[in-house]
Amino acid sequence: AAFTKSAQLPFHFWLPNAMEAPTPVSAYLHSATMVQAGVYLVARMSPHLGGEAIWNGTLMLFGGATLIWGAVAALRQTDLKQMLAQTTLASLGLLMLLLGVGTELALMGMALYFIAHALYKAALFLVAGAIDHGTGTRDITALGGLRGKLPLTFAATIMASVAMVGLPPVLAFYAKEEMYAALVGGD
Repeated sequence: AAFTKSAQLPFHFWLPNAMEAPTPVSAYLHSATMVQAGVYLVARMSPHLGGEAIWNGTLMLFGGATLIWGAVAALRQTDLKQMLAQTTLASLGLLMLLLGVGTELALMGMALYFIAHALYKAALFLVAGAIDHGTGTRDITALGGLRGKLPLTFAATIMASVAMVGLPPVLAFYAKEEMYAALVGGD
């Protein structure tokens, strides 16, 4: 149930297909609540099941596969909401992978990224909706030169993108530093 809720492989197909919803609904459901609930459930079960090889291995295997699948699929998209949906898959896979690693540093990185992802991804979904409303399309091949036409949306895009990339001093920067340290083998 947790894997289905958080769109882990092989239950990942519903998330990109749910982009038919209005953009504010996508921002709410696919950044902070619905998909994160599965990760939260696994995190709550980890104190009891963590440390078991089958638990940690399963989370790392499926989380890693979902991370790679989402990242590769995002590169093939031209629709803004589909790109965001696929990168959400990748982020959810990363969160599961970190839960599988199970070290204190990995869990701290997971908790920080859990919050940071919800904040910046909701903003990016709303930006995609504003672009769609302002231009009539979400196709990136037809978009360009919007800084002058949509200056507030441009500013919001820059701020949310800085968070997604993880540049200092935003929360995602600290989350990603913790995750990198955990995945390199830090304790």
